[in-house]
Amino acid sequence: MSEKKQNFLILFIIIGVFVALLFFANFTYVKNQPGGIDFLHRWYPTRLVAFEGYENIYSQEVEYQVELFRYGRKHGDDFPGMFSYPYHTMFVFLPFALIKDFSLARATWMTVMELAHIGIILLTLKTIGYKPAKNILLGLILFSLFSAEFLQPLIDGNPSSLAALFVILSLFLISKKSDYLAGMFLAFSTIKPQLSVLFFALIWIWSFSRKRWGIIYSSSVALFVLFGISFLSLPNWVSEFIRDTTAYPGAATPSTPRTILAHWMPVPIANIIAWALTILSIYILFQTWRRAYGKEFPILLWAMSITFAIMPLTGITSAKSNYVAMLPGVILLLQYGAQELKMKDILLGSFLMIWIGLGWLFFYLGRTWVIGDNLIYFIDFYPMPIILLTLYYVMRPSKDSKTLEFYEKSVG
Repeated sequence: MSEKKQNFLILFIIIGVFVALLFFANFTYVKNQPGGIDFLHRWYPTRLVAFEGYENIYSQEVEYQVELFRYGRKHGDDFPGMFSYPYHTMFVFLPFALIKDFSLARATWMTVMELAHIGIILLTLKTIGYKPAKNILLGLILFSLFSAEFLQPLIDGNPSSLAALFVILSLFLISKKSDYLAGMFLAFSTIKPQLSVLFFALIWIWSFSRKRWGIIYSSSVALFVLFGISFLSLPNWVSEFIRDTTAYPGAATPSTPRTILAHWMPVPIANIIAWALTILSIYILFQTWRRAYGKEFPILLWAMSITFAIMPLTGITSAKSNYVAMLPGVILLLQYGAQELKMKDILLGSFLMIWIGLGWLFFYLGRTWVIGDNLIYFIDFYPMPIILLTLYYVMRPSKDSKTLEFYEKSVG
C-alpha cells in the first residue's frame, strides 16, 4: 500500500472514530435530557405521511398524533401550525423518519447537524483562503458547537444548521464559478425560508449584476422541481404552509423585535421601535447590496455577512437557531483580525472563548433579570447581531482603502 493510501486510510479511520464517539455522546445526552421539539415537530409528521398513510403533513390530524406521541393524550393547541416549513423540507427528514425510535433518530440528526457546523467552518475557510492556527481552528469548532447562539439549533433539532450549510456550499461553488451547482444548493437552502429569504434575494441581484445567469437558471429549475414534486404530493400545500407560518409564531417563543420588546415595555412603544428598526434595516440592506452590486465575489461575502447579522432586526421571524448562518461572517472577522490587524492567535482564541462566556451570560440574564416588574426576556437575542454589525461597519470595503484590498485578496 502506498504512503498516500495509508494516510487516507488513517484519516478515514480517525473521522469514523470521531463520528462514532460524537453519536454515542449525543445518544447518551438525548436519553437523559428532554428536548428536540423542533425535530419532533418535523420528524414525526414526516414519518406519518411517508410511512403511516396520512396525506396532509400540515393537518390537525397529524398535529394530534404528534401530541399523542409526545404526551400520550390530547394536550391542547400548544403548537398550532407545528410543521411550518415548505413541503419540500420534509424530504430532508425522510432518511431520519425511517428510524422508529425517537431518541435514536434525534441523536442521529444531532450528529449530522454538528457535522454540518464543522462543515460550515471548513468550507468557509476554504472559500476565503484562511488557514488559521490549529488552536484557532479548535476554538472555532468549540465555538460553533457550544456557544449559546449555535448550540440551540442542535438541542432543539432545528434544520437551520443544514440550511446554513447549503448557503455556504452555494457561496463556495460561486467562488469556484460552478454556477449551476451553486444555484442548486441555493434552492436547497429554502428548506428554511425564514433563514435564506434575504440571502436568496442578494444572490439573485448579485448574479444579475455580474451576468452569472447559471446561478439564476439552475436555482429556478431546482425550485421548480422541488415545488413540482410538492404540488404532486399535496396540491394545496402552499395555502397550508401559509396557514402554518401565520399560526406557529404565536405559539413559539418571541421571534421579532416587536414581540420581544413587548415583554419589556408598553406595546405601542414596542411597535414604534420595531418599525424604526425595520426601516433602518431596509436602509442598511439597500446600501450594502448597492455596494456589492456588480462587484467581485469578495465584496459579496461582506454583504452576505451583514445580511445575516441584520435579519433579526428586520421584523422577519428569526429564531436564534438562524444565527448559525452568521458563523461564516465570524470567521471572516477572524481572518481580518489575523491578516489586517496582525492580532496574535492568543487574542483571537480569547475572543472566541470570551464570546462563548458572554453568550451564556446574556442567556442567563434574559431569564432572570427583572427591571421594575418586567423580566428582560430574550435580551440575549440582540448582542451578537449588534456586535457583528458594528464590526462589519468598521471593516466595510471603501474605495481605495486597505480594507478593500483585504477583500480583494481574501478568496483563495
